[in-house]
Amino acid sequence: MVGIAFVVAAKELRQRLRDRSAFIVGFGAPLLLAAIISLAIGSSFTRFHATFAVADEDHGPLAAAFVGALHAPQLAQIADFRTAANDADARRLARKDVDAAFVIPPGFSDAVTSGQAATIDVIRNRASLLGGQVGESLAQAFAARVSAAQLAVRTALASGAAADPASLGQQAGSLPPAVPITDASTGAHTLKPAAYFGPAMALFFVFFTVGLGARSLLAVRASGTLARLRAAPISGSAVLIGKAMATFAMGLASMLTLLVATAFVLGAHWSHPAAVLALAIAAVLAAMGIVTLLMSLARTEEQAGAYTSAAAIVLALLGGSFVPISFAPAVLRKLALITPNGWALHAFTDLATGTRTLSTVVTAVVVCLVFAGVTGGLGIYRSAAVMAE
Repeated sequence: MVGIAFVVAAKELRQRLRDRSAFIVGFGAPLLLAAIISLAIGSSFTRFHATFAVADEDHGPLAAAFVGALHAPQLAQIADFRTAANDADARRLARKDVDAAFVIPPGFSDAVTSGQAATIDVIRNRASLLGGQVGESLAQAFAARVSAAQLAVRTALASGAAADPASLGQQAGSLPPAVPITDASTGAHTLKPAAYFGPAMALFFVFFTVGLGARSLLAVRASGTLARLRAAPISGSAVLIGKAMATFAMGLASMLTLLVATAFVLGAHWSHPAAVLALAIAAVLAAMGIVTLLMSLARTEEQAGAYTSAAAIVLALLGGSFVPISFAPAVLRKLALITPNGWALHAFTDLATGTRTLSTVVTAVVVCLVFAGVTGGLGIYRSAAVMAE
């Protein structure tokens, strides 16, 4: 039976390689989409940049300290700042030109140094959700420093220190943060768009590549070829195994080709080649299992194609193939964990950033193999029953 299975697999591969659609679906389309999305997103995928406006209507020392903090070298890497003439000008800019605007009202510095309530208005652009949140966080961070300065002044005065409260407030507000923050990454490399969307498109299109092979079984059955094969000394199991071998070879070749292309053409970096290979194999097997189950539910090639397309799109959406799952709400990030796409893409991200620990990759491989075993087992059982009819 093994020899017959290899013969069936070789014949299937020859037929697939003659079919141009197999090259388009398995290699051309995913690489083209990965390149387009990566180039379109560019550096904005990993580097956030915003524009803010500042209207200083106070012109006091603490207002100057806030404006100076906004122009710190660390913030210059992620934001540009524009000067607004007044409150109305800041609000006008926030409506269309900047992500958020800060308005420091008159008397702000005097209110802070005298221990009174003081506010900084943050006007967020309704079209820039992330930029507005960053702007609000910057204002809150400065407000926390102001509160700490006020506490320091009250403590000094309560201890009997002979000093002017306004002078103490200015000194406390001008001190650097007591606990400086350093920026570090969990990986050795920055995640490039191609290193994310390359595997994402490969995981999406592998369902169509696998589906082309699985649908050929329905075509053989519909044309009567399967009945003629069974009349010969060829078992149905040998046909199933042979077609599965050919489908696996095409799916794995598609994924590995795209991963290699993203490295040499689009500049992605892949660490731990053995882990990349194991993850690709597990992902292809998971897709084969899911598609096998879907094929067992279909009676025609048209139904099989519709089922495969629907499953591929839903799993890609939930797994983060089109939009990075880290940008999604918490509920969608949890739903990604019920898909092999989500697990595999998370693991590919770790491999692309050079993460030292491979625990995520091992978990993803196990999850994909469980998907393959459960769905594939059910699909093979149902397919064997259909072939026996």
